[in-house]
Amino acid sequence: MKKVVSLALALVLMLAASIPVFAAPSPTGTYVYVVIVVPTPGGDGDYEFTTDIDEDGNQNVHVTPKPKPGYTFDHWVIEGPYRTNQPLTDKELDLIITGDIKVTPYFTKNGESPTQSVTTDTSSKSPQTGPSNSMPYVIIGLSLLAVAVSVTIVKSKKSN
Repeated sequence: MKKVVSLALALVLMLAASIPVFAAPSPTGTYVYVVIVVPTPGGDGDYEFTTDIDEDGNQNVHVTPKPKPGYTFDHWVIEGPYRTNQPLTDKELDLIITGDIKVTPYFTKNGESPTQSVTTDTSSKSPQTGPSNSMPYVIIGLSLLAVAVSVTIVKSKKSN
C-alpha cells in the first residue's frame, strides 16, 4: 500500500511541476524598441511621433509625416516586426511593435501619380516565442522515466 501511495504522490508532484511549462510567458511591460523614421524626397524630415507601453506590455507607436509644400503623402514602407489594422496608405499610422523598426513615408508631387507600389503584411500568424509545442511532452516523458527508474532502484534495494 505504501508503494501505491508513494507512486501516486510522485505522479501528482510530477504533474504539478509540469504545469508552468504549459503557461504562456507574461509580458513584462519594459520593452522599448527603436523606431527610425527615414526622410524621403517630398518630406522635410519633420514627423509627429509618439510611443508608449500599454497595459499588456506592448509598445504602441503613432507616427504622422509632414510633407513639404507641393507634396502629398502616398504610403508607408515598414521594415521590422510590427502589427497594424490600418492600410499602409493611411497618413496617420498606429503600430504595435515587437522589435526595432524602420519606417519610411513616401510622398508624391501634387498632380503626379505614385511611382512605388504598396505592400502590406497580411499574415495573421505572429512569431512563436517560448518553448516549442513538444517541450511539455518531453518534460512529462522524462518525469515518468525518472519515476520508473526510482521505483526500479527501490525494488532492487529491497530485494538485496
